Amino acid sequence: MRKSILLLNLQVTLTLFLIFVLAPGKVSAQGASELLEKLDAYPDLIVLNGKIALMDDQLTLVEALAVRDRRVLVLGTSEEIRALAGPQTQVIDVKGRTVLPGIIDSHTHPHLWLLNHLGSDPDFNPDPQLKVTPVLGLHEDDLDELTKGGIAEKIGAVVRRRAAELGPDKWVIVNIPMHEDAIQATPSPVIRQRMVNTADLDRMGPNNPVVVSGGLSSGIYNSQARKLISEAIGQDIDSLKPVGLRVWYYLIYDIILKNKTELVAGMLKKELMEMASFGVTTVQTHIEPLEVIKALNMMDRRGEMPIRWAWIHRTAFQLSDNASQFYSLLGDFGGQGSEYFWNSGVGEEGWDVGGPCSQAVPLDPALREQLARIEQCSGHKPGTEPYNAHLAALKAGLRLADVHATNDGTTDILFQMFDQLMEEDGWTLEQIREKRHFFDHPKLIRPEQIPKLAKYGLWMNMQATGMVRNVSDFVEVYGEEYLKWFTPTKTMMEAGARFSLATDAHLASVPDETRLGAWPWYGFWPTFAFYITREWDGRIWGPEEKLDRISGLRGWTTWAAEAVLREKDLGSLEKGKLADFIVIDRDYFTIPEMDIKKIKNLMTAVGGKIIYQSPDF
Repeated sequence: MRKSILLLNLQVTLTLFLIFVLAPGKVSAQGASELLEKLDAYPDLIVLNGKIALMDDQLTLVEALAVRDRRVLVLGTSEEIRALAGPQTQVIDVKGRTVLPGIIDSHTHPHLWLLNHLGSDPDFNPDPQLKVTPVLGLHEDDLDELTKGGIAEKIGAVVRRRAAELGPDKWVIVNIPMHEDAIQATPSPVIRQRMVNTADLDRMGPNNPVVVSGGLSSGIYNSQARKLISEAIGQDIDSLKPVGLRVWYYLIYDIILKNKTELVAGMLKKELMEMASFGVTTVQTHIEPLEVIKALNMMDRRGEMPIRWAWIHRTAFQLSDNASQFYSLLGDFGGQGSEYFWNSGVGEEGWDVGGPCSQAVPLDPALREQLARIEQCSGHKPGTEPYNAHLAALKAGLRLADVHATNDGTTDILFQMFDQLMEEDGWTLEQIREKRHFFDHPKLIRPEQIPKLAKYGLWMNMQATGMVRNVSDFVEVYGEEYLKWFTPTKTMMEAGARFSLATDAHLASVPDETRLGAWPWYGFWPTFAFYITREWDGRIWGPEEKLDRISGLRGWTTWAAEAVLREKDLGSLEKGKLADFIVIDRDYFTIPEMDIKKIKNLMTAVGGKIIYQSPDF
């Protein structure tokens, strides 16, 4: 089979060489079509009359392209490419619109975001137990007027109603909504301050496992729920960090939907198709729940993946008794997989939770004194199990990915780790650089750290959502001088330090009363635009760090393709690469900067297959 495909590709190449190189202008449209007909080698799809940005090194723009067998076959003028169409070729006339390579979102979590739909969208919900029911009237503004008993009464009424609807032993999941204008992923004070507890929930739902959630990051559980979750993960529920987030993963996928792989696949397909509607054609994320891995493998084998997924192994960092030993024996499998589903590394995203970890000095003397009494970076400093486990993975030749480097202190620890690798195991600088180790959420990077990031070839993944959530409060506490530490993309680029851009957000909006997370904005292009404008809430934050439009686009395409270990296939629309592209409603390259956030996606193609088309196309 492979030999026949290679032979066919050679025949097609020779034909196109004849048409466009040896005899340009001499082979008529009819003649070109006849040659391709004899070879049975028509393109599967052609795109005409576009402003197609290849995003190659030369920043080439073309009018048209042809796709065959999932890949870009040839580029040219609309007249040249139209001549190649056969009876079964799909012809897309984009009518002068801009065509870009598909968006690679190199840090996002589709299997987590889809949980936002469980309270309001029955199409996402294959099991009645998954319905997340809101407890209304418990916003922060309401709490001053309620006693603890009044709060418990409101929660208890919803718990008892759901228990009666579902019957005994079924999971009851209720959620206390965030405030409508919240952009922080901060749960309700009802959860933070434990205004109800496990014993309260035992009384409300004595015959059911009960979860009261405050969003994706936290929750309170009755005794039956705690027992079942602890049994499922093989250790006490409180060992999970962060508890609420990890509980959602295991509860939904590996408890309620255990061995219901078809149902999980259906949910994932819907979420991935939703992401495709915004122009996303590849995602990168960790995976913990086993059912998610099973479902994605099944979809991949069947050819049912809507978009591409680079996955990062994470589970053993939390659930193994000896993560260091586990990863020391795992062996390098980074990059292994298919065109649609492959591994891109290992890492514990939240290894840096707990305690301050920065050289930033607050303005308030009392706060400075308080911080001085707290040990910095205590949870992941050298000698701790999180540090040792990641070092063991490095020594085994694995690529670290999806590992937090939220604060500058954590980046210092990473430098220590790579220095130790070189000193103790004789790793060379080039061996470290070629792995493209990949770190997330670098909100704070000191200027003197940037040359060392470039030296080691360590990749940073930037997410505007995290920056805008924290920047105003941070500047208020620490002062304007530290603003230059916040997401210094242009300085990094000019110093040769590598990065990609990502959303780390659910792109579609859902009703406020049922959403489990909070983001500064919805949709893709507002996030994209931030790196070009640095505008948020009426202010330009660090204007000297604005990216030009080409560099901004590379952060989601060519650079992101390197970040997910697929630069030979993805990131640009050069001949031979996979034909992942989007059509947008405005000319990204010429519209005013402040209009970039208004761009809408009109069409998405993955491997030359149109998987989304807007009614406005």
